[in-house]
Amino acid sequence: MFLKKIKNLLKRKFPLIANKLIFFRDNNRIIKYFVAKKLINFNKKIHGKYIIHNVSNSSNEIFLSYSLRPKFSKDTFKNTTFSHNNKDTAIILQGPVASYEKFVIETTKIYSKIFPDTLIVLSTWRDEASLDLIKFTKSLKNFHLILNEKPFTEHNINLQILSTFNALSYIKDKNIRYSLKTRTDCRIYNPYSIFFLKSLLSTYKIRNNEKIFHRILSSSIDTRIHRVYGLSDICLFSDTDNLINYFINKTYEDSLKEMKIDISNPIINETAVINEIFLCSRFLINMDYEINWTLEDWWKKCKEIFCIFDANSIDMFWYKYYWMYEQRFVKNYTSKFNQSLQFSDWLNIFNNNTEIYKKYPQEKWYLVNGLLEQKNQF
Repeated sequence: MFLKKIKNLLKRKFPLIANKLIFFRDNNRIIKYFVAKKLINFNKKIHGKYIIHNVSNSSNEIFLSYSLRPKFSKDTFKNTTFSHNNKDTAIILQGPVASYEKFVIETTKIYSKIFPDTLIVLSTWRDEASLDLIKFTKSLKNFHLILNEKPFTEHNINLQILSTFNALSYIKDKNIRYSLKTRTDCRIYNPYSIFFLKSLLSTYKIRNNEKIFHRILSSSIDTRIHRVYGLSDICLFSDTDNLINYFINKTYEDSLKEMKIDISNPIINETAVINEIFLCSRFLINMDYEINWTLEDWWKKCKEIFCIFDANSIDMFWYKYYWMYEQRFVKNYTSKFNQSLQFSDWLNIFNNNTEIYKKYPQEKWYLVNGLLEQKNQF
């Protein structure tokens, strides 16, 4: 409780320092090393929920399975050659490279194997890119490095907007039709992922819509059923033009003004207009869609505009937070429902089977001493 009070005080009085400390916590190599070596705690509470509980780490009361992936390119797809036809697609690696440099380098090596004709764009920060990283990227084919000047901002969402928009602008200038937006802490291992995502676009077409030609696809990782406009921004796939509109280069502050939302209290109908909620709602408003900040409208937009695919369909690894608990969002056996909106849930929504989800309340926020806090309802 004491540490939480200190954390909240820093966020309220010194947001830039708080952001620096959070970045250090999430990205420090030493911390990552010890977390990786630590034994998994079966009873750990993650994002407010237990996966399972009341068992010991040596318990024979659970089924324990493993998901093994090689860290290094040299251990993937040996003596295997892929020949694809995905020149119309680019993959974006967006975000920081501090403490992720080796991970990013191995990711690009793997992508060069499994997506040989696909443009890879790394959009990161000039003050984080080492000379070794720059030298390495110059040796790659179908690769472009963007070194952005990091803006001075209290809101991390502004960093994502800038780095993603600059990558998408470059891709558009190259007349590349599709973009797969990912992050520097993510890696895809399935060589046929792009074909799969294109198949989703062609199978679930948007009909009679003059504003958007294709859906925007998002992964199940951190897309929420009961979070209004809670479309995850971690991994998105669509037309490049669609994603440019999604990450239009306007700051969080300026965008809230245009949306007529008070930045000191950005809560509408108990939903905080922050992070992925902000990006999704801003896109809908900018594309002239009516929104009313309800779960029913969020599900309606999922049915009409978006599509959710399961992260394991593209064998996606997210190297952040409790990464060793891979099913932390999509599996739990201790509460009435999962937080994540998976493809099976999306298909239920697509076919108007939403009654099963109406039994549970939407995620809600409130303002405490100038800070946004989420009500623990789960």
